[in-house]
Amino acid sequence: MRRFRVSIFLILLAAAMPLWVAYGKTVKVTISGGEESIQSFKQKEMTYISFSELVEILGGLLDWEIIGHQISYVSDTNRFDLVIGSPFFKLNDSLYNLTFPAVYLEGQLYLPAETFVPFLDRILPQKITWSKDSKTLRVDSEYFNVTDLAVSPKANGLLIELFLTSSLAYDVFVTEGNWLNISIRDGRLNSRMILSRRDRRYMYDLKTHQATGSGQVSIRLRRNIEKWNHKLAYDPPRIQISIADVDFELDTLGSPRKVGPDDKIDVIVIDPGHGGSDYGAIGPSGAREKDIVLNIAKELAKLIRKDKQFKVIMTRDRDKTVTLEERADVANQAGADLFISIHANATVKRHVRGWNVFFLAPAKNDSARAVAQFENSFFLREQSAFAAHQGSHTEDDFDDPVLTILNEMIMTEFQTESHDFAMMVDREFRRSLKTRARGVDQAGFFVLNMVFTPSVLVEIGFISNKKEEKLLKSGKYQDAVAESIYKAIKRFKAKYE
Repeated sequence: MRRFRVSIFLILLAAAMPLWVAYGKTVKVTISGGEESIQSFKQKEMTYISFSELVEILGGLLDWEIIGHQISYVSDTNRFDLVIGSPFFKLNDSLYNLTFPAVYLEGQLYLPAETFVPFLDRILPQKITWSKDSKTLRVDSEYFNVTDLAVSPKANGLLIELFLTSSLAYDVFVTEGNWLNISIRDGRLNSRMILSRRDRRYMYDLKTHQATGSGQVSIRLRRNIEKWNHKLAYDPPRIQISIADVDFELDTLGSPRKVGPDDKIDVIVIDPGHGGSDYGAIGPSGAREKDIVLNIAKELAKLIRKDKQFKVIMTRDRDKTVTLEERADVANQAGADLFISIHANATVKRHVRGWNVFFLAPAKNDSARAVAQFENSFFLREQSAFAAHQGSHTEDDFDDPVLTILNEMIMTEFQTESHDFAMMVDREFRRSLKTRARGVDQAGFFVLNMVFTPSVLVEIGFISNKKEEKLLKSGKYQDAVAESIYKAIKRFKAKYE
């Protein structure tokens, strides 16, 4: 009987050998000027990569609906549905074939790199490619040089802007069917971002076409194109097309929303997190979050003031305690057009690192919920201390149905613009910050939920990580964070004003 059991074990071991012999290797992931590594194995000449680990780098939500069987990956409005052991999967509502099956191994989801990465590239805002020869996954946010589209109504027509990373030669022409076409020489289109700007108020259709050596964006407008002109604008680089029509009327499908308290983007409120008796998170060598974020906020304010296009207000410009209500009051009384709260992240897992950009919306994953819980905990302690001092109970305030409705209204009013600005900060961070990009996420932050304007909360890195603590303390890194946010502000102004 013992000999039989040993024989069965050897047979099973031999059957598993092709998989386990190659298991334990890693492949490189180059992203944001840095390099990560994720687990991989080779089977039948196909390299499988740990998609579970890749999601940690790229962001998004991996949902194990049935452990070891069915898994979903959700990124923004896109969804992959995969089944362990099957090569077939759904991307949104369409069925595709990977040729090689999804694999569950040691608690992680593995997918064939060569056949899966092209599908992943369709939905990500960055360019993602797989090199079979070097066994490297490249995530390149700087690959695209035609990055975004904005369409906005003016007094006598429409302004269309196509955003670039640098000046490019282009041609604009109109074709039958009221199609406005912009062809960009050497243009590499971020089609996913551009197509997300489809707005039925102004257009019937929006298309992109990528060819070797050029890219084209085509817009079928609702109103006839009679008088129009175009030019290349700068700071940031963009193609501007003005369609003048005295009879122009906005379609009744919707009305343009006003961004911020007025029609201009000129009042910026910077909120350095914590301060005074509230140290925030503290790093392994004693660096304090409140000091680091104040340094960055001061540098950002200096850049903005030097520009002379904006008025900048800080919720604190020195080491002092500022309550949640005081931070919100500063922004609301100033008529802020953008509110930027700056923080450093922390976790008990000392190896975790990287930056995040958050906007206000219900959290979609545990990581975002953890960050919100951590940041909100400081304000909850503040409220508890105040309630104890006043001899009152604040719990009833949270149960007030009117306050609940108001909070929901605040959370959704500027959600689109806040998400848009968060994406702009994300893009600039990926270009300048040499550490892991954790991307754009959403969560319910108290400090954002009381401000009546587009707003974001940036976590500039993990102070709990020893190497990243050293990075956060460096003046060079702090300057890069400030410069990146400043560039995003200018881009937001150019798009929405």
